[in-house]
Amino acid sequence: MGRIADPLVRRFVARYLPRLRRRYRPELVVVFGSRARGDALAESDLDLLVVAERFEGVPFVERASRLLADLDLPFGADLLCYTPAEFARKRRERGIVSLALEEGRAL
Repeated sequence: MGRIADPLVRRFVARYLPRLRRRYRPELVVVFGSRARGDALAESDLDLLVVAERFEGVPFVERASRLLADLDLPFGADLLCYTPAEFARKRRERGIVSLALEEGRAL
């Protein structure tokens, strides 16, 4: 992965991505939105797409809050959390997942 310019993304990669990988063993983590595009404001949150088998059996509406609690991030984040099967379906549809893949960056 090349150098990431955004300081919040760099902080996430250095301090929190290792914890996410240990606890969830994700197949894919993508940063997207303003932080990936390079047009974030100081108060912009971090948008992440996380694909992990560990989400299997966890209600969709609970996944992001559980992951946020596990990571204990000191900054705002919006998370999209999918199982691999859900992601395989969603990536073929026009919507937030395909947008995240188009503009985002895999971590």
